[in-house]
Amino acid sequence: VIPGVYSFPLFTEEFCAHILAEMDHRESSGIPIRRPNGMNRYGMILQDVGLGGLGDVLLAEVLRPLATWAFPDWVGSEECGEQYSFAVRYKLGEDVALAEHSDTANATLNVCLGRGFEGGGLRFKGVRYTASEHQTEGYEE
Repeated sequence: VIPGVYSFPLFTEEFCAHILAEMDHRESSGIPIRRPNGMNRYGMILQDVGLGGLGDVLLAEVLRPLATWAFPDWVGSEECGEQYSFAVRYKLGEDVALAEHSDTANATLNVCLGRGFEGGGLRFKGVRYTASEHQTEGYEE
């Protein structure tokens, strides 16, 4: 996509539908849900809803191998030892955008589970601690 940002298919539509159905089930259960961060009012922490194992597998089998290959100067095989997986929902009348921010992770995996929408995008701008950190233009995926 651009230096430091990669895009590839990861899950089938059927798998995404199963994950979304499980999150819908939990949300409709009436059991209180902790929100994933201070920026999103709608979403959930996957560990809290029984899906933390998915984050562990993604870290071990996808993110860590890719990060050590793509960013060997920043990510060693001993790093990326923990994960914080969460899902957020953007919908008219709820959260519709996320302010520009920097993640503090060694590497970040963003997955669009999708549900028939238009206009969603993810903007990437620079890499912290490099010359690109202060660039004003970005790339939207």
